[in-house]
Amino acid sequence: MITVEEFKALCRDRNVDDIVNDVLLAEDALHVPITDRNFISAQLARKYGIEPNRVRLWITGSSKLGFSIVEKSRRGQKLPRYRSFGPDSDIDVAIISPDIFNMIWEDLCVFAHGKAWTPWDSQALGDYMIYGWLRPDHFPHGKTRRGDDWWDVFRTLSLDTRFKRRQVRGGLFHSVGDLHRYLRRAVIECVNIENSRP
Repeated sequence: MITVEEFKALCRDRNVDDIVNDVLLAEDALHVPITDRNFISAQLARKYGIEPNRVRLWITGSSKLGFSIVEKSRRGQKLPRYRSFGPDSDIDVAIISPDIFNMIWEDLCVFAHGKAWTPWDSQALGDYMIYGWLRPDHFPHGKTRRGDDWWDVFRTLSLDTRFKRRQVRGGLFHSVGDLHRYLRRAVIECVNIENSRP
């Protein structure tokens, strides 16, 4: 796997799309073996009644590389870029499944049409959906069956000993292109930082 210093060197020497394709969308993940990734896919496919090959996933964040490439806030504390995977780290999973995306989107549409006013103020859910990303933490809690199914799967995964009882969290993207554009933004930030250094 790549080190922080090697990643920074790539940010200085390679173009953004190469870094996304060759590093972030590479199949390997430092802290989540392929058997565990296949297990996650199988659990989602079973829950949503689709074939396992209709669910693709990538591990992201520090569980992928061994370090995170983005700053993050957690419980009011700012976590720095390039922090190492540690005991408190989540396992972040990017799921690509147009089938599941469309099922949940349909439930969200039915929910929105049930409101007395149009348009329903979807707040951050809609803000992310415009990017081809359904963020489950913005689903209306307890209001859509298939949205709740998503939480059931990831709650169960988080309790599974194969993940060492770490929080396993999944973001749902409509396409690989949507995920690529999302990851690209994070890499651009890193490239800009590295290229601004004297």
